[in-house]
Amino acid sequence: MASFRSAHYPRSKNTLLITQEYAMRYYLVMMFIVMVIAVIRKYNNKEMIIFSAIAVVVSLLLGNLLAHVKLRRSVAEIFFVNDGFSIISVHDILHESPKRSFPLRFANPTRTQDQIQFHFEDQIMHLKREDWPEEFELIWNWFISGSVEMGAAPSLEDLEY
Repeated sequence: MASFRSAHYPRSKNTLLITQEYAMRYYLVMMFIVMVIAVIRKYNNKEMIIFSAIAVVVSLLLGNLLAHVKLRRSVAEIFFVNDGFSIISVHDILHESPKRSFPLRFANPTRTQDQIQFHFEDQIMHLKREDWPEEFELIWNWFISGSVEMGAAPSLEDLEY
């Protein structure tokens, strides 16, 4: 068994704190849009207060929604156990979701210089070198060793013509 943690692994189990950390970029973008619209529209005082209150609430809700999407997509940890592996997102860690295992033989990993691409359940996942600075090569080796041991398709060098 091997376990690798990415740069996205949460420093705290405080869901609100981590969600706000992920949402901050979205808050800034939404508030900038609200400010630009407010300047363009030039409301009088009563209308401006109502517009601003509604826009701020909508911006916060939309920012939190986008942050939850990013929490689900951010891979925090990867486990390799026997003939399978498991991907754990930041959302899974914060909400203590059960780990889902997937057979290594179906991962079909490919690699570029800075990225590993593989299948996990019904999606194609990407691991970037910048998120796994020290473990990137080890993760690739686990994918390859699991694929070879499990009888994955032969490479071009193995085929005879």
